[in-house]
Amino acid sequence: MQDVETTRMSTKGQVIIPKDTRNFTESREDTIFTVFPLDKETIILKKLDKQKIVNEFRALRKKVKNKVSEAEANEIVHKVR
Repeated sequence: MQDVETTRMSTKGQVIIPKDTRNFTESREDTIFTVFPLDKETIILKKLDKQKIVNEFRALRKKVKNKVSEAEANEIVHKVR
């Protein structure tokens, strides 16, 4: 990517990411972004990789030692309610 580009926010708060930037970041129609306001003048968009998040979650689940059965979970929920 070479040039700095500009964009404008619509009345609905939507911002179009310029085509060259979309191509450079390989962002497509269903790409999910985290939006983080750094300060009053700076907003950071970070592209999320859904499959990476799913894989990380699955790896965490494998590390759980004391698994709770569905029946045990239902019983705990019932007691709390």
